Amino acid sequence: MNKRLKDKKMLSGIIAAGGFLIILAGSALSQQTALGQNYQGVYVDGTFVGYVAENVDVKDVILQARRKLAEESASRLCMDYEWSVKTEKKPFVRLEKKETLEEQLKKILAEKTIESRERAYTVAIGSYRGNFKTLDEVSDFLNQVRKKTDEDNAYTVVYQTLEGQIGGILTADLKKAENEDDPAETGEKETQDMQASSLAGVSLESATQLLDAVTSDAADFYETGVLDMAFVENIEVYENYVQSDAFTTADDAAAEVTKEKESNKIYVVESGDCLSVIALDHDTKVADIMALNGLENADSLREGQELIIAVPEPDLKIRLTVGEVYEEDYEEEPVIKENDSWYTNQEEVLEEGVAGHRERNDIVVYENGAEVSRELAHQKIMTAAKAAVVERGTIVPPTYIKPLAGGRFTSGFGRRWGRMHKGVDWACPIGTTVYASCAGTVIQASYNGGYGNNVVISHADGRLTRYAHNSKLLVKVGQKVEQGEPIALSGSTGRSTGPHVHFEIYIGGAAVNPLKYISN
Repeated sequence: MNKRLKDKKMLSGIIAAGGFLIILAGSALSQQTALGQNYQGVYVDGTFVGYVAENVDVKDVILQARRKLAEESASRLCMDYEWSVKTEKKPFVRLEKKETLEEQLKKILAEKTIESRERAYTVAIGSYRGNFKTLDEVSDFLNQVRKKTDEDNAYTVVYQTLEGQIGGILTADLKKAENEDDPAETGEKETQDMQASSLAGVSLESATQLLDAVTSDAADFYETGVLDMAFVENIEVYENYVQSDAFTTADDAAAEVTKEKESNKIYVVESGDCLSVIALDHDTKVADIMALNGLENADSLREGQELIIAVPEPDLKIRLTVGEVYEEDYEEEPVIKENDSWYTNQEEVLEEGVAGHRERNDIVVYENGAEVSRELAHQKIMTAAKAAVVERGTIVPPTYIKPLAGGRFTSGFGRRWGRMHKGVDWACPIGTTVYASCAGTVIQASYNGGYGNNVVISHADGRLTRYAHNSKLLVKVGQKVEQGEPIALSGSTGRSTGPHVHFEIYIGGAAVNPLKYISN
């Protein structure tokens, strides 16, 4: 009896427990409560937001929340936050629905917005950046720059996407404005149509001759006026998002990019240069060049020296190509009669030339008003020039020349201080140009112990010449050089008592006195 009673009580307990579990399970299903399975805790900047099931893509929910915020805003939003997810497994934890989590995140992210940005068209010209609200404003800006050169509005701004560029980036340039009502263009086209009609059925050769007869005057072929106009610098335009206070106006931008600013350029000194001429050519001052380059003496320039020059230039320049017509006296290139028994430095004028006179049509390119190139396109000879006749030798002189201009002779060939001095020395300032004494091939151009930086040249007659103690070498091994060609800059490298040029000549492997072989 007692056993039966116990069994009944046990059965009742099991039924009660089962019922409780069923109730819990139902509650979990209806309330999305965790019963011990893994779930995710979502945090933004370390602050708890809510729990969601393990299979919910939290990153996607955050992106959806951001997307809805952006749709509700007229501008682009920038936010500063960090989110994280932590896997947990406590029972009886309430799990949020995906939609509920998204709304909660949306409210939190709205508070994380640090600034709103507006859509813009950004113009990039070198290091310059300008932001405009519309593409029309960009065109207004560029047209203001154009009008400084093109007062007649013959050209207009155009945009295009070049092949191979990143999508969305436009390039801006200038194109000749189309004017179908231009009477001059209409008349020219009618003339061409009439000529083409009258030549119908005629062979190409005959047609060419007839056209030449119709337009026989050289002036008919002249290219005059403005032939082309373009921006010198590359201009890129792309969509962007910027802060509301980052926009500029067409007037301000045009003033900024056309304002001259100093930019440093490198100029390489050429033979015969002087600072005053260099300064004049680059629209600057001698004192400014000396200060930029640390020069103590305006006469201390040397050929090949690199100078830093501050040149005033705007960010955006206009390149203008025009046709110009003018008259000039001219000379024909001389007729050369070769003499195989003379050296190349020998020549004689057999017949004097006579200057002629002509009208010429040049194609000239200007950048911001400064001429950068000029090329003869057409000409009309008024008085023909007569070319001079010159007889000139073809044999390369076998002589050797002094390897530098000037210099003070300081040491000769022979024994000196108890040892053999295999060459001759000329004292000179560091950086003096060293020239090839005779044409040949460079067989050594490197640092060589006591010789310092030295160059050795092999000549056609089997002789060798050496040039030692240089500060800088201008040639490489295997390079062919002509007599008088710069090969190095003098210095005081290696075993040297001061700046000088050391010069040696070798015949049959033995050093000889160079002074016996150097021509006057």
